[in-house]
Amino acid sequence: MPEDSEERNKFIKAYTAMVLSRTLDRKIVTSQRQGRVGFYTPTMGQEALQVGASMAMETADLIYGYYRDVPLMLHRGVPIETIINQIMGNDSDRAKGRQMPSHFSSKEFNFMSVQSPVATNLPLATGAAYALKYQKKKNIVLATFGDGSSSTPDFHAALNLAGVFELPVVFLCENNGWAISLPVERQTKVEIWTKAEAYGIKGVKADGNNFVDTYEKVNEAVKRAREGKGATLVEATSFRMGPHSTSDDPTKYRTENVEEGSEKDPIVVSEKILKQRKYVDDKMIENIKSRTHKLVEEKFNECEKISPPNPSTAFEGVYKNTTWMLKEEVEDIL
Repeated sequence: MPEDSEERNKFIKAYTAMVLSRTLDRKIVTSQRQGRVGFYTPTMGQEALQVGASMAMETADLIYGYYRDVPLMLHRGVPIETIINQIMGNDSDRAKGRQMPSHFSSKEFNFMSVQSPVATNLPLATGAAYALKYQKKKNIVLATFGDGSSSTPDFHAALNLAGVFELPVVFLCENNGWAISLPVERQTKVEIWTKAEAYGIKGVKADGNNFVDTYEKVNEAVKRAREGKGATLVEATSFRMGPHSTSDDPTKYRTENVEEGSEKDPIVVSEKILKQRKYVDDKMIENIKSRTHKLVEEKFNECEKISPPNPSTAFEGVYKNTTWMLKEEVEDIL
């Protein structure tokens, strides 16, 4: 296959994942407002940076993400029903409803389980990278986090260790401008990527609204890590187009926002890039949007019909061998 055909297919796959994520995002938020879903952290506005980062990763690489990484998961191949089932906490949810919504995991695709406290995934990612280096493996670790996480002790501990031991980890800061209601300029004095210097690692800034720029920057960082040249801190700037979560009202603290379909919308930016390269036209774009809408509706309706987990599953996977105390609890409750 010609090189330009390979790139075309790669870019179209990236765009399709962005559209799929945006379509799913709208569906879940709408369903939450209807009382069909309990909680969700929207991803709208961060599709391009996540897909761009995913394009640089290999299947065997480990992902220590946070609760807003749906586009990253979809691009890497995680089935859409895996995400929907987790949001609903139904019987097909891998965690059997034990995790709150938006706390995803997928062992098959090397996505580690999401934690609620911000930045707590960073020391775990660094530890995993240490293990990979110790075992002389070539796969690397990607750790994602928001801008607010850069002001935590865990951020410091993780980057310091990664710098000292030159570990194969890429730290991707998804800087959407807000740590819930706190603007980035109120929680850090300098640009986040410049903090890398304090830890002796490389720092770069990417246009997170442009999936090609993010892909190129993250790809370079991944190559460095794979070649044993150590960690990189990538700050990808974007926009949080929606609320922090479905429990948040951004009108209480925001006066400006990037509207869907505007020139700053990463989906619109991506369409322009693809059109300039003559990889897509308007008809193809509409076809992709139509197919993703149909897929989301079908999968959502299927998942919604799945019953909640049986109460007995609460006792499964707690201990390798059932203890007498656990047996008594089962008898008392069930």
